[in-house]
Amino acid sequence: MFVCLLCGFLFLLITGHAAAPAHAETRTALPRQSTSGAAPIDVIVILDDSGSMATCWPWPQGQPPSGPPCDDATLNAPSDPNELRYSAARLLVHLADSADRIAVLRFDSTAEGVGSMSLLQEVGSAENRSRLAASLQSPEEYALRGYTRMDLGLKEALQLLELHGDPNRSQYVLLLTDGEPTAPLQVTGQRQTITNLLAQIEDAGALLYPVILCNPDAGCAGDFLKTSTPLAREAKSSQDLLLIFSELFAEMKSDRSVVTHRNVHGNLTISIRKAHGAGSIAFVSPQSAITAVERDGAPMLTQSLLADGNIDLNLAVAPLAAGEWVAKTTDLSSFAVVQADSYPELLFPPPSVLGNAASARYYPAGKSPLIVVAGAGPAADEPLMLNGNLPISLLGQDPISGRTVAVQQLSGGVEEVAVQLGEDREPLQLRRTFRLQTSEELPKAQVFSPSASNPGILQDGSLQLQVGFGPSVQLEDLQAVVYVTDLDGGEIVYRRRISCGEHVCSDDGFMPQDGRDYEALFLLTAATDGVRFGDYARTLLEVEPAIYVKGLPADIDLAKMPPEGWPLTIQASTVEEIGTLEASLVLRRSDTSEIMREASVSLSVEVPENGIQTALLHVDGLDLLRPGQYEGQLNLSAFSPAGLPMEVQVRPAPSLAVVLDIPRSQARIQVQEADFGALLYDTSPNFRLDEQVLLPVAYSGDTPFRLTVELAESSCSGLTATAGDVQPFEAAGDSAADSAGSDGLQPANWALPVRLQSEGPMSAGGCHGLLSLAGPSQDFDVLAAHASSGADPSSAATVPFRLQIRDVEWGVAGALDFGDLGRAGERATETLFLRFNGKTPFVLKIVGLTASGETGSGVMKLDELFLEAPHVEVSGLPDDEGFFEVPVTLIARKALPKDALRGSFYSGELLLSIVGLAGETRSVDISFRSPTLYQRYVEWWLRPFYTFPLVFCSGPMLLLGLLILVARARTRGYNMGDDEDPGVTLPGQDSPLTPGYAAAPGSPDNWHHAGGPEAAFVTANVAGGSAHASYPPPVPGSEPAAGSPGYSAAFENIGDTPPDRFAGSGSSDSWQGAGAGTQKSAWDAAWDQGGWGPDPYATAASGDFGRTDPPGDNSNWSSPSSGDGAFGDEQNGSRTGAGSADPWDSPRDSV
Repeated sequence: MFVCLLCGFLFLLITGHAAAPAHAETRTALPRQSTSGAAPIDVIVILDDSGSMATCWPWPQGQPPSGPPCDDATLNAPSDPNELRYSAARLLVHLADSADRIAVLRFDSTAEGVGSMSLLQEVGSAENRSRLAASLQSPEEYALRGYTRMDLGLKEALQLLELHGDPNRSQYVLLLTDGEPTAPLQVTGQRQTITNLLAQIEDAGALLYPVILCNPDAGCAGDFLKTSTPLAREAKSSQDLLLIFSELFAEMKSDRSVVTHRNVHGNLTISIRKAHGAGSIAFVSPQSAITAVERDGAPMLTQSLLADGNIDLNLAVAPLAAGEWVAKTTDLSSFAVVQADSYPELLFPPPSVLGNAASARYYPAGKSPLIVVAGAGPAADEPLMLNGNLPISLLGQDPISGRTVAVQQLSGGVEEVAVQLGEDREPLQLRRTFRLQTSEELPKAQVFSPSASNPGILQDGSLQLQVGFGPSVQLEDLQAVVYVTDLDGGEIVYRRRISCGEHVCSDDGFMPQDGRDYEALFLLTAATDGVRFGDYARTLLEVEPAIYVKGLPADIDLAKMPPEGWPLTIQASTVEEIGTLEASLVLRRSDTSEIMREASVSLSVEVPENGIQTALLHVDGLDLLRPGQYEGQLNLSAFSPAGLPMEVQVRPAPSLAVVLDIPRSQARIQVQEADFGALLYDTSPNFRLDEQVLLPVAYSGDTPFRLTVELAESSCSGLTATAGDVQPFEAAGDSAADSAGSDGLQPANWALPVRLQSEGPMSAGGCHGLLSLAGPSQDFDVLAAHASSGADPSSAATVPFRLQIRDVEWGVAGALDFGDLGRAGERATETLFLRFNGKTPFVLKIVGLTASGETGSGVMKLDELFLEAPHVEVSGLPDDEGFFEVPVTLIARKALPKDALRGSFYSGELLLSIVGLAGETRSVDISFRSPTLYQRYVEWWLRPFYTFPLVFCSGPMLLLGLLILVARARTRGYNMGDDEDPGVTLPGQDSPLTPGYAAAPGSPDNWHHAGGPEAAFVTANVAGGSAHASYPPPVPGSEPAAGSPGYSAAFENIGDTPPDRFAGSGSSDSWQGAGAGTQKSAWDAAWDQGGWGPDPYATAASGDFGRTDPPGDNSNWSSPSSGDGAFGDEQNGSRTGAGSADPWDSPRDSV
């Protein structure tokens, strides 16, 4: 037998034919969840467990209740003897999505939760929902359950909502009862309590569905609930509870549809299309009533989710292929619940409970309702049908949701409307029914613009759309959208969600075209007294051809005109050719009506046929008006190309009202003194004073006025003061805050340029005085910074000013040695180091020249007859030490006298001045030589021989000494004492080659010890003999007297000069120009000036003080570097040779 069964099972799998019932597969499965707009919900089910539900009633006195059958004819049969109310509750648990929350309560004489579902909880997985459903069991005895305490059940539900309700979910309460509320005698007022509880549940945001179960004997009770809510449903029998619970659940869940349609054979039939997005089909039937499920004739397996002894729940789950699904049944009470992702939605009027799609839709009484619908899911773009047969006109894209919506005007008095998505003629028909409800207490929407009295065209050509409610209505969450339809083309040309205030919503984004007609449809939603509702309004607009002038404010206040004027754009939308648009202004004084001709506007713009033209509209002459109030009109007129007036609309209007309020303006100068600063004196003869300072000014209004300035007092003559136009001024944070005074003046955000000029040259020194500042007329007050806030206003204010012209400081450093200068016309140039802190360029002028020297026939003094020094213009920048290097040229006007044998050395000074600095002179020492022919042409090349370096002599002497030693070694025994010892004379510490030693006339060897007590030369015995002095003894006496032969001014400074004095920096010693900066060079100069000829002890070593006269030496004098001794080669490491540069070519000595 087992083999037979196995073979039969394999046959069924291969052929696909099912002889077994549709629920042959008993494994439980989770229904496919909605993927579209069916959000999770909360459902509280309240079941009536009073005695009439399961026992015969009324109960006999003193006897326990009895179950059916009821033997006594006076008794009524129980309303739900098979406990189908619990089967209906279990069915909801299985139909729900996993995220839906369900609670089940029951009431009789008391109220309590049922099984595991006393609290709101998600049904969750298939296993969890099976566990929850199994816990829903009816009472086993009813002896203590006689009363219908409906109030206790509603109170428990309200507590659940308050404690565990989720405001982000749609919340529903499903109340099942079979009669009117009853209670013991001591309990009174239950009906009023129930009424209050119903209102509180509604206030909590939940929708209550009462279901009244009719009794087979007593009929249908529950009149009390029917009058309390329009959502009450009647179940003729307990078997109907399954269908009613499922239909109510389909109202709660937008993606559920209940199908009861049957074919000619009495079987359930469902046609599924792919666009439906069907996820599952739940077949509900009495136990074993469904025998098979087929799709397009082929058998389909289902999953059995529930078999509680009363009903079967079999589920066909995704993927559900398109086709015709048929459930063969033996009971006509069977039905199917289909979950599909596509479904219709009613967007307007909105649900009265926010987010609850099953709640009623309210609109004001007295108007026929208008609905706006949309589709959701894969079939969202399919047609929307009213009552399944009337197409609903498309409105376009919804500005709020962005979805394609359709609109339909309904006839008055409609309470329900059925909307279907798609054109299906048989189930599955995606159809939902919505309830519409009117209210006399709801306000009606009003269109404020455009209207017959207000066309709403703004100055920029846009249309002002305004809609709302009266100010006496208390509204919350007012929202509005507008659809503008071009009636000429029949298309919607503008749609927008418009911004709303407390009572009015406005938008000005639509630009109508001239010569066209429009209709505006407004859809408004709001809440009043906790109830959301919707209303609509329509208006028509006819637009005439016109010229549009955009850029002017709605209220033209000339005081708020931008400084450059209002920027305008002009655009025409007419068929006629237009020439120009011109503007004129008529401005009157309000108190006298006097026309102010000072104020005018000049505007004449070519009006383009296409595109736009820009222009600036500026009213001139406002600053000439006196304080006061003014009013007038700005007139805009169109003219033809021929200059004739044209009858063309000008928008926003051909005549625009203008106003102007000019207060008595004040300006405060926010500085105590106008400080023009300090400037250096300019030596240029074209120098004129021209300095400017910015005076911060605080104005009492936003618009500044002109300020003039005059010189009231001045300590300097020839000065004038002028003021420029005020300009924006950015003050620092603290100073800006401090500048705001208590007199209402703004911070100093303007600056007045004040210029101080001179008619002629200015002298160095200070200038001070008073500046007088005033406004354009007596109507303007100008206050000084030191004026108190309570002082009387004045039309002028005085501000002290000051200016300092600093003296120029200058000086020269060093001396000038011009070298050889003697022939007529001969010139020599030396660099003068000059400090100057004035402006460049400047001119250095030689105003005096003196020089004197010994010519053999006496002292010769030279002046401007012999010498000339031209002026020098100095420009550029000083060097790093602050000196200008000025080339000074000395020119011999004629041959200079000289000593025929020795030449003549001249020394003196130049008297210098800066052109433009009167009375300011400086002197600089000069020196030069008027040479003989020998000195000019011969001496310079003979000097290398008698200054031959000593090192070239020491070699032969050493060789001679070695020869002598060899000779003595070969002549042993020879008596050397009979001969004179050979000796070598070496320079000593105090020789004529050392600084401070000078020659004196009349001494035996023409030498005089000028510097120290030691001997100039020391002789040492080679064999160890005693040393002895070999130089002439010093000749007592002083240097030659001034003017005597051999005298030089250098002698006066030799003893006073420190060894390393910097000669190029501020020294005026007359010997500095002799070619050296120390005593060493002074000695060398003194030797040559004395005319003693070549130094017989000088050598040609580098660092020596003898005359070298290298070729190209401009001064023909050499100077040593700092630190050189008599034998400079060994001390400073310098090298002398061909091509070596002269280290003393610079006129300033190096330290």
